[in-house]
Amino acid sequence: MASKTSDVKGMKTYQAVKLVKDGAVFIGVGKTTPWNENNPEKVPDVAYNQTISEFVALKRADQVSFILPDNTNGTIEQFGQKWRVVDEAEARDKDCRWVYVQAWLRYDEFPICTYRQTGVYAGTVLAQGVPINKQVVAIDQIADIGFLLTLTNQSPIEREATHRESIEYIVEL
Repeated sequence: MASKTSDVKGMKTYQAVKLVKDGAVFIGVGKTTPWNENNPEKVPDVAYNQTISEFVALKRADQVSFILPDNTNGTIEQFGQKWRVVDEAEARDKDCRWVYVQAWLRYDEFPICTYRQTGVYAGTVLAQGVPINKQVVAIDQIADIGFLLTLTNQSPIEREATHRESIEYIVEL
């Protein structure tokens, strides 16, 4: 007898719920040197097996929320699409598969540097003795980096002593 199996909407919603409830979601920042000595401005495509190189630090996400597309009432905008934050009940009801992850890199807590990569990590485990609620962690303060969910290669961002930046992602599961 033949059978056919596939993942369904519920799987994506389950993954979104797990991510929002994780509590160990971080934005990683890295790649402090030019992409290529011969052509330093050419940003390479992201490869499937790529990770963040030359880590500066990881910043704990300030916001991890369920979101749904909503061009009428959405308050988060990316690439011309508006999104609305929803609670878990609505996320489950609408089979939500999108999670908004945002972190502030504040001048008084995050290292001053020039960086070219950012990404979202989930399931990060801090090293023994590192406070559980530490907001910015160096790579040597991590026991298990967890899972890189998404990665961006970009033109250099030069951090200055008086600036703060918001890094945000919409993770589609």
